[in-house]
Amino acid sequence: MRWAAIFIFVAACFAGIAGRRLAIAAPQEAPLHLRDAFELTIHAPCKPAVALFGAHGERGWAGKDWDPKFLYPQPEQDKAGAVFTADHSPWVMTAFDPGKGHVQYVIFRGDLLITLLDIQLDAIDSATTKVNVAYEWTALKPEANDHIRHMAEGHRGIGKHWEGAINSYLQDQANSRK
Repeated sequence: MRWAAIFIFVAACFAGIAGRRLAIAAPQEAPLHLRDAFELTIHAPCKPAVALFGAHGERGWAGKDWDPKFLYPQPEQDKAGAVFTADHSPWVMTAFDPGKGHVQYVIFRGDLLITLLDIQLDAIDSATTKVNVAYEWTALKPEANDHIRHMAEGHRGIGKHWEGAINSYLQDQANSRK
C-alpha cells in the first residue's frame, strides 16, 4: 500500500511538471498580415491626379496634420526612392509613375510592423479617375497583432473621406483659377 501511495504521488508530480512544460511550450500567435483596400473616384484626369498621392502633393488635400519631412531628395520632390518621415515613422516611396498611374510606399513603425501602401489610378474618362488604394500591414512580432487589427478597423470608411477631401481640394483649385 505504501508503494502504491508513493507511485501515485510521483505520477501526480510528473503530470504537474509535464503539464507546465506543455503550457510553456504552447505555440505563440504568429505575426499577423492583413490587407484592406478601398476605391474612390476623383474629378481629375488620371496623369495629373497621380501627383495628389505623392507625399508632397498630398499636402494640398490631406489637412494640417500631414507634413512629411523629406530626407531625400533635397529639394523635396515626389519620386521613386524618396525618403521622408511622417507621424514619427520613416516612409520610402518605392514607386511614383504618373505614366502608369502607380504610387507605392513602404512605412516602418519601429520594430512592430511594416505597411505597404499601394495606389493604382485608372482613367474612367478624360476628367475622372478611379483610384484603388490597398494597405497591407505585416506584424514583425505577435505583440503588434492587436495594433494591426485596430489600424485595419480604423481604415474602414477612409476612402469616402479621401474622396471628399480630394474632390473638395480640386474644386477649390478650379475656383481659384477663375
